[in-house]
Amino acid sequence: ASDLSSGINAEYFYEYTKLLGEEKKKKEKKEEKETETEEVEKKDDRKEEKEVEKEDEKPKLSEGEKKALEKREREAAAMKRREGDVARRQVDQSREWERERGAHAQEEAKQHFTALLHDMVRDPDASWRKTRKQLKDDSRWEMTSLLDVEQKEKLFTQHIESLSSKRKRAFVKMLDECEHVTLTSTWKEVRRKIKHDSRFSKLSEDDKEREAEYDRYITDKLAQAKADFRTLLGETKCITYRSKETLRGAAGDTHMRELKQFLKNDKRGLVLDDLPEDRDRILEEFLTELEKVGPPPPPTATKPLAKR
Repeated sequence: ASDLSSGINAEYFYEYTKLLGEEKKKKEKKEEKETETEEVEKKDDRKEEKEVEKEDEKPKLSEGEKKALEKREREAAAMKRREGDVARRQVDQSREWERERGAHAQEEAKQHFTALLHDMVRDPDASWRKTRKQLKDDSRWEMTSLLDVEQKEKLFTQHIESLSSKRKRAFVKMLDECEHVTLTSTWKEVRRKIKHDSRFSKLSEDDKEREAEYDRYITDKLAQAKADFRTLLGETKCITYRSKETLRGAAGDTHMRELKQFLKNDKRGLVLDDLPEDRDRILEEFLTELEKVGPPPPPTATKPLAKR
């Protein structure tokens, strides 16, 4: 039992001694740190003292010297601001020049690509996928590198639309020049007369498309002829709101023949000769509308004065 007690006391003493050693090290480190802090503070204090001494050593300025110094400082600040403004303007101007150069380069690339399309694409039925491969083989393709694929495809589409529109205008002109084309002419009749004209074949290789274009042409011509005839009726002074009543009288047939003959003195009165039923219907509707409206107001008619 005595040996056991001695062992425990020895172990306790060892742990206690170790703990004291650690505490001593911590205390020494703390003191070292405090010492370092004090030295730094002393250095700062000495630095501040020296700065104060320097300030004290500076010669005292008179009021005039102070004003001159303040003026120089203001001028220096103003100069610095002006330099900053100039620098900013130079940057903005440089950016604007760069933007203009970029826009000019883009426009040149568009012009090169448009010229390339004009020289190599003459078929309005051409597809972009096939045409693009052909265009790449041309040396001018490199001059269009600033344009992306979407821009090139858009220019290609515009070119195709221009080709198609140009050929449609030529086709319409051909129909205008053909004396065999009337408002009642069928495509089969007209086709025999125009099939040897180059403008006929250039429009399209598909005869159904040519026929559809002809149908649109006749539809537009008919609508214009009817509008022109109505305009003529409105300009004819002998047609009044009483004309309808006159036509219902005993001399109605004679009056109608005279009226139709008079209208033929104007070319707008001849365009519907091939469609007499349409012409007579338009005339009848016009006369009925005039009668319904009644006489026009006298030219000197004015609104009654308001009561005071």
